[in-house]
Amino acid sequence: MEYEPVVGRLREVRVITRPTADGRSSVTFRNFVVEMPYSKELNLEIGALLAVETIREDTYLILEVADYVPVHFGMINLDGSIPKEIRDQVMEEVSKSWHNGGNSEMWIDVFAYPIGYIATQNGFRKGYYPPLPGSPVRILNKESFKEFVCAKNGTDIGTVLGQGIPLTVNLPKAMVYHIGVFAFTGSGKSNLTSALIRRILNYTDAKVVIFDISMEYSILLLDQLLKHNSEILTTERYPSNPSDSSRKFMRTHVIPEELENYRERIRRTIESLFMEGKIRTLYVPPQGSMSLTYDSFLKLIKDQIDDKYTAFAQKPLFSLMLRKLDEMMRVNKIPKDAPLDDSILPILDEIENEGRSAGLKDNSTIFAFISSLRSYVSTDQVQSDEYDIEKLAIDILNRDKDSPRLFVLELQNLEESREIVASLVEEVMARRKRSFSTSPILFVLDEAQEFIPFDTRQRDKSELSSSAVEKLLRHGRKYHLHALISTQRLAYLNTNVLQQLHTYFISVLPRPYDRQLVSETFGISDALLDRTLDLEVGQWLLVSFKASLPHDVPVFFNAPNNLDEIRKILEEDRSGNLINGNK
Repeated sequence: MEYEPVVGRLREVRVITRPTADGRSSVTFRNFVVEMPYSKELNLEIGALLAVETIREDTYLILEVADYVPVHFGMINLDGSIPKEIRDQVMEEVSKSWHNGGNSEMWIDVFAYPIGYIATQNGFRKGYYPPLPGSPVRILNKESFKEFVCAKNGTDIGTVLGQGIPLTVNLPKAMVYHIGVFAFTGSGKSNLTSALIRRILNYTDAKVVIFDISMEYSILLLDQLLKHNSEILTTERYPSNPSDSSRKFMRTHVIPEELENYRERIRRTIESLFMEGKIRTLYVPPQGSMSLTYDSFLKLIKDQIDDKYTAFAQKPLFSLMLRKLDEMMRVNKIPKDAPLDDSILPILDEIENEGRSAGLKDNSTIFAFISSLRSYVSTDQVQSDEYDIEKLAIDILNRDKDSPRLFVLELQNLEESREIVASLVEEVMARRKRSFSTSPILFVLDEAQEFIPFDTRQRDKSELSSSAVEKLLRHGRKYHLHALISTQRLAYLNTNVLQQLHTYFISVLPRPYDRQLVSETFGISDALLDRTLDLEVGQWLLVSFKASLPHDVPVFFNAPNNLDEIRKILEEDRSGNLINGNK
């Protein structure tokens, strides 16, 4: 390791305990106070890494700076009990001494905490050894910081604050363990999400599916829609004329203020997407309509058996039907998600004959049940040319090089969008299980609190979407199906989902509960999370557990401006020539 020339001393070790965010337990943090000599040239920033000697020889504990405060000896005991004239005189002298240069009466108190790593002659590794109070503390220089923090041969996602070095991450690994983007409104969530998607498309072979209820990603990723084979799926009906369609498109989409001067160029680009057939209508069947599978048929039979209003004399017949159906599926190797067909008619006939032999009345529930099922499987299913969820899932899973890589689903109706999310995720997972592939697929959920809320309801379809997304995050990794979720409130999310995320991008979170939740999840000092309140738009804290970074160290960085990429494509035509100097 290499260090900055300045050397401090470990003065104090503090142990802080507080209740957890949910109030059910407590959490304990170690905080260290390091005394550094005061100097205006001191190269020290929030997030800097320190190394302090431990009780093991040639072993150093790695600390991360959470805060620092200049201290002057003359003001340590200066309080209101001292006459004002004396206080003013002391403060005047102290003020002069700050500007006259450093001396032994002034220093900097640095508050740092251990990040779970130690450094030895063989490099960095996980671990903890108690540091020696009073021992020297050194600041890792840029080269050592980069070696410890940044992923070798990784993808550049911004610049580390205070270090001025590119922050490189392992994007494929970050995707595998799922990603979360959390920040208050106006902090740049959509900008960061778009920048990450752009890099995933350009530096990995993953396909990306975006559920967009804010109607903004078609603009924020306009260059990628042009560059890659892609599709914008909408539930809106557009005119057949591409020019009229592009004008309607512009009226219903969010155009960032920074791109207002480019509106006509954006419209012409959207018109070209209509002409290329990249914008199409997604057919959503009317609410209440359903296609039965063998699995749903099994559930219908079980519901009848469990229903307290089903006549006791009919329950054995429903149980017999269930057993016969199970036998038929095992013999013929019929999967549960296969569509229900007329193969069940012999079973229905047999159960109906058994019921009549038992003397059941014609208006019995089981006869009505059999009659409705017979009508369903006997009705010819009309094949539609509409582009529906099933066809979309097939395109998403298509492994051909010429198949679409970017899918933007524009969903204006919230309840309908939850149903679409649930149906598509379930369909893709079911098909991937039947035909396994290692081709990664990333699902992006913007405004995730609408799809995976903590309090789900069957009435508004949030129960459907939350269950599907939770299944995706729990089991999707083994099928190379991944997720990126973005929201402004962690408190409103399904906690089972949050536990599956290994990479967090965090900006301003004004509510203490949200910050405490992240702090407890990754074992990060509250003081460091509180520094996110000072972040400007586009500045982020990256926290990862065995995912995007080589070591689990929180990093503050400045994300690139996604709109700069859009401006480039708008200022050049498709051949790369400047558009008459016209914006």
